[in-house]
Amino acid sequence: MTVVVINRDEAPVAAPKSTPVAAEVTLESSLWKSQKVVKGKTQSEKTPLELGTRFTASRNGEVAGVRFYKPASERGTHRGSLWDSDKKLLAHVTFTGETRSGWQEALFSSPVPIVAGRVYTVSYHTGNGGYVAQRGAFAKPVSVGPLTAEEGVFSATEKAAFPSRRHRARINYYVDVIFRHRERRSLPDPTNGPEGGSAPSPSVVPTVSTGPETSLTPTPTAPGQPSGGVEVTPTPTESTAPSPTPTRTTTHTPTPKPPTETPTAKPSPTTPKPSLTLDPTRQPTVAPTSQPTAPGGSWPNGSNTGVPSGVKLTQSKSITVTKDGTVIDGMEVQGEINVDADNVTIRNTRLAAAPGDWGIIQRQGRSGLTVENSEVFGNGKQRTQFGILNQGGDLTVRRVDIHTISNGILTEQGLIEDSYIHDPVYYSGDHTDMIMCTSGPPSGAKLVIRGNTVINTLDQTGAIALFQDFGVVRNVTVEANFLAGGGYALYGGAGAKGTSSNIKVVNNVFSRKVWAKGGQNGPVAYWDKGGSGNEWKGNVWDDGKAVPEGG
Repeated sequence: MTVVVINRDEAPVAAPKSTPVAAEVTLESSLWKSQKVVKGKTQSEKTPLELGTRFTASRNGEVAGVRFYKPASERGTHRGSLWDSDKKLLAHVTFTGETRSGWQEALFSSPVPIVAGRVYTVSYHTGNGGYVAQRGAFAKPVSVGPLTAEEGVFSATEKAAFPSRRHRARINYYVDVIFRHRERRSLPDPTNGPEGGSAPSPSVVPTVSTGPETSLTPTPTAPGQPSGGVEVTPTPTESTAPSPTPTRTTTHTPTPKPPTETPTAKPSPTTPKPSLTLDPTRQPTVAPTSQPTAPGGSWPNGSNTGVPSGVKLTQSKSITVTKDGTVIDGMEVQGEINVDADNVTIRNTRLAAAPGDWGIIQRQGRSGLTVENSEVFGNGKQRTQFGILNQGGDLTVRRVDIHTISNGILTEQGLIEDSYIHDPVYYSGDHTDMIMCTSGPPSGAKLVIRGNTVINTLDQTGAIALFQDFGVVRNVTVEANFLAGGGYALYGGAGAKGTSSNIKVVNNVFSRKVWAKGGQNGPVAYWDKGGSGNEWKGNVWDDGKAVPEGG
């Protein structure tokens, strides 16, 4: 790992200007939100049906699975399918673990590649012929992100078969697709350190392991043709699970609708926090975007973190681990990974985190979790509170790409290195931090945050935040990271509970590329200059000028 140390008494040397670059991130799209409830009376044709949706995608990608909305009266087994324009079956899956009603979802054994612009059909088979529907929904195509739904289709068939017919009322049968694609975005490039020196390279080379309510409005139909059932108006009923985020005194003024939120994991802290007022009219010096990529593998970015190319992933829903020493390798998980065991390893895994409190959690009393060469992300529509939440002991996070969440990692101890943690999504009431510690590590333990790219594209709270919510912060090293954004890029550990100690902030690069001051208000806040063992050394701006102690 190459680091650049600059004596604060020496004249700084300007570095070459970096230029915007592009990087990729995994995004997931569907046509209808899974949190929307389709209310209304249901219709049953009392004959087996295949119900589907014709769609196209504006970019190449993969279909990971199929969703459909199930009325409460519907029973029996359902099979989901994907078809091409030649009526060829590309994939099928039998739904398991269905709820009594609402959106049901099933993932294919392997994602199916599809080509931009081509017409595909996603469908499900019902033996009872029960469904809900919306008349006139496809009077014109429905577009959401890269997806465009053209029409609802059906067939009367005893077994799963291509749905080739359409209703003249342009009905939506609420069949949906789970589409994933890699999207490139333009970002600031944090490639160069002072004097053009290289930023830290990953310390370990990745190793791929195998291993409402409505009334019926029937219309005349042909035999076996769905009547259109009920006209329905989806009604959002989104809720947010209790958040374990400690309450702080930050004031927010963005406009998103506030979900209900009650901190439960820990008592509300009494330590005062800086009161920040967000200014929605103020913009960063560059537009906040995703994934800053550095050519040449310098700083961690979208090309040298996450799942290595060539790794074949196996589809899975949420995973709970209860056996010590378990290894999760080469998985594509939709939901969460709940670790209630010691010395668990998660590698080469992509986690599309479900809305809720976390993507990955290590439970209290457990220790030794390692997450490496993996990607954790939310859907950007409903809050995922934490990418990784550590309630237990030692944690190692290495070469992990975490994005599109409220908070990246919360841990009091362990090692976070060579990772790319960036692009949070704001929801009303949030305090957004990419890496957060809320007290010092337990006696004999430490927290090392080293060689990461940490970018908070919002104006609160921090990129790295060491808070005294539950105790005095001690024994933390923040070394050789690229830091940008938030209210302050770094909260340094000071607070009302006592003087922090043994906090070492060395050889970091603070960037002005999101906010002109590093963070909206400055590079650093809450730094104890006189704390025993506290060290501030070699910290510079991305133009090579020194960042004074405590900012």
